Amino acid sequence: MVEAGTYPAQHLWGTWDLPSAWHIAVTDLCLNHVGEKTRILQTFLKHLERFVGDPVQALWAISGRNRGSIVYAANPKTGTLIAVLKRLRLIRVPYVVLVHSYPISPWARWCLGAADAILVFSETIKRRMISDGFTEGQVTVAYWGPDRTWREYFQDTSTNVSDFISAGKTNRDYGTIRALGTEGVLDGNILDGHEVTHYRSGETTVTAGRPSYPEVMKLMAASRVVVIPLRDSSMLSGLTEVSDAIALGKPLVMTKNDWMPIDIEALGIGVWLHDRRPESVQAAIELASLIPSENVVRVADWFNMQSFSNTLNGVLEDLRTGHR
Repeated sequence: MVEAGTYPAQHLWGTWDLPSAWHIAVTDLCLNHVGEKTRILQTFLKHLERFVGDPVQALWAISGRNRGSIVYAANPKTGTLIAVLKRLRLIRVPYVVLVHSYPISPWARWCLGAADAILVFSETIKRRMISDGFTEGQVTVAYWGPDRTWREYFQDTSTNVSDFISAGKTNRDYGTIRALGTEGVLDGNILDGHEVTHYRSGETTVTAGRPSYPEVMKLMAASRVVVIPLRDSSMLSGLTEVSDAIALGKPLVMTKNDWMPIDIEALGIGVWLHDRRPESVQAAIELASLIPSENVVRVADWFNMQSFSNTLNGVLEDLRTGHR
């Protein structure tokens, strides 16, 4: 999808921009594909995944002709089995893992301790992990941001036909923003992963299905502000929308989240939401809409996928040299 231009490369978690000296093997085999047609099997595999992650991908990564000199898991759950085997000293292959959210369960933390290197999105996450017993040298902060080369980011963003866009299905609380749209206070679009709800002068139109990524970017490009209302502020959520907004130069309104890698207010690119009252959300959107687009897109000079890849490459090079 990245090669076809329908997805930005940040969703390949830094591997797209690694130097050509690295030979990368990937697979679309996964545990979910095994049980996708049987509900009973799906339930069983879901519980199995909590304890051993995705054994299909893990075994593929450490055995056969695709076996690598380093295993990189884009989330701890995928590599759980590898971590367990390393804890038991049954494999020696260096293991690198990217932690999205923290804190995690005691079992997941025990498994994660076997990793040779851990990447995290923010200094806050790193400090919490170190307080939980991880070492300073084990954890590296890598700022995950937009792939600035993606063609869909290069489009006209000057014509704003809607007040807001909210796009995301994980940990979202759309109640207040839906009410503002229904009452005709704001015009905009909500994309919850199942349907697109359009609000225009109090009129609501629902389009079933999930639009393509380029279609989402067109809606975002035509919006004044990107709104990310979270249900649980203790979880790191919304990073994809933050990256897209920065790449397009769109100001942000987001539920205050201390796990985020950037402070949108300190950088002058958005407004933190501290409560869900309609008047608070409306005021935040109006304030954020005054932020110049140039201020937002400037953040992408350092908060981008190329920087993340450079950090990942440094971690992998250190492991490769040390493992020799």
